Amino acid sequence: MLDDELIIETPERVELHYVLANVGNRFLAAAIDHLIQAVVILIIVVAAGALSDWRLFASMGVWTAALTVLAVFAVYWGYFVAFETLWSGQTPGKRMMRLRVVREDGRPVRFFEVFVRNVLRLAIDLQPFGSYAIGVVSIIFSARSKRVGDFVAGTVVVKERATEAPSLNEIIKVSEIEQRRIERTAPAPFVADTRRLSEQDLRAVETFLRRRFELQEPNRSALAARIAQPISAKLDVAADGLSPEALLEEVERQHRAQSRYFD
Repeated sequence: MLDDELIIETPERVELHYVLANVGNRFLAAAIDHLIQAVVILIIVVAAGALSDWRLFASMGVWTAALTVLAVFAVYWGYFVAFETLWSGQTPGKRMMRLRVVREDGRPVRFFEVFVRNVLRLAIDLQPFGSYAIGVVSIIFSARSKRVGDFVAGTVVVKERATEAPSLNEIIKVSEIEQRRIERTAPAPFVADTRRLSEQDLRAVETFLRRRFELQEPNRSALAARIAQPISAKLDVAADGLSPEALLEEVERQHRAQSRYFD
């Protein structure tokens, strides 16, 4: 195991492996983001200057000046909140450096976590004098490379393994195409009422299928078998001729199809 590797074990004993982002990668990502912010703020100020005949706030109306200040503040603070919320834990800088913010349990961040970690970015991590000094020290000395905002929000920054796994959109697209092909050419190997499964069961299936490309053999097959065994027993289905991974794929497919009618 690498020193900077984070292993998260779910309640179903599925291990998720992440590589933690180091100070260098996070600093470069932040530098890219701040450069983008500076360019956008410069455009706003230049536009405000043009509207005021290059006398800036001296001749601008109160409302125009207020809107300009608000726009600059929105770019300075809202940039990270907006991108990390809409891009599931990424900003343009993080995307270029292949980093992503996730929750401590490995799940995608929500608006609350993004909001908290970025409020503390301004209040604490940028001090003293906006140099990220406290944030850098916290990342270096914390076990999970966290800055103060990450501790409070319950988040970590990890590296994406783009060379080992396709993107989530690619997985979904291929899965949907394959699902339609299978539905047209062959009947389902079994029919199960997925309402018998608990939320933890369904989460285990979903987590495994989403992260399986990051697992190496024989761990991948062993985890699939460990999850599939109790699920097949709960659903009372025979897995003859199906690998554990194929069984989990079919359970997840039938759950999606049935949830359209049950919800």
